[in-house]
Amino acid sequence: MRLSCLLAFLVFWAPPLVADEKVDRLADAMHLSQVMDILVDEAMVQRRELDETLLDNTGGAFFEAQVEDIYDPVWMQERVTEAFERGLTDSQLDQAIVFFESDLGQTIISLENSARRAISDEAIEEMAREAYESTARDSVRYELVDEYIQINNLVEQNVEGSLSADFNFFRGLAYGELSDEGELLAELLSETDSKTEEATTWLYSFLLLAYRPMDEAQMRENIAFSRTDTGQAVNEALFDGFDQMFDSISFRLGEAAAQVLRGSDL
Repeated sequence: MRLSCLLAFLVFWAPPLVADEKVDRLADAMHLSQVMDILVDEAMVQRRELDETLLDNTGGAFFEAQVEDIYDPVWMQERVTEAFERGLTDSQLDQAIVFFESDLGQTIISLENSARRAISDEAIEEMAREAYESTARDSVRYELVDEYIQINNLVEQNVEGSLSADFNFFRGLAYGELSDEGELLAELLSETDSKTEEATTWLYSFLLLAYRPMDEAQMRENIAFSRTDTGQAVNEALFDGFDQMFDSISFRLGEAAAQVLRGSDL
């Protein structure tokens, strides 16, 4: 009798999820593994462009293998989940899980990932850019996308991340022989305005494309979540994780390119 009661208790009472389990559940809800796969696919395209423009097509199988090793999707996802662990409280993890597991949360993630894959095609990116440029700035759709971008500080965060990644790439490319990091940083900072313009155009083009199937109520609910402490914490953790990830990737990518260049000079 006591055993039966104990078994019933174990069946109907489950201990609350620990932090690691909550982080994994949030990562699953946000389809982070799919995001990393998209980034890896983009990296392979960028690898070919880098080989053509910087390495004069001398990278070959060596550079390809290096890039494949650098863009390890498991390692990449760990950088983001570790940022979740650092940046979100236990209750914020609970709230974020509820939002991203909801129908709306899943719709947002699905639309963003689909649009990210689509916009990697130059023709679709150009179409999205033209749609952004022709969208009336006083339209409800544009104003909602603009509000979402402003709340999450997306332009500034992307520019800062891009500058940091570039800085680390050139550090790696110097192969330990960078004489003046201050000069390099100053040169990169001089490109802030052009990077801001580029980031602004890409973000508005991307989000207008991604959120096109959403109605006004859904977009306003997404914005409302972004305004909460949890929404802000998720956004900050994402940028923290991705910035650290791309800084490391960029440095290692610079090192790999330097190895090819040094080899071709021998």
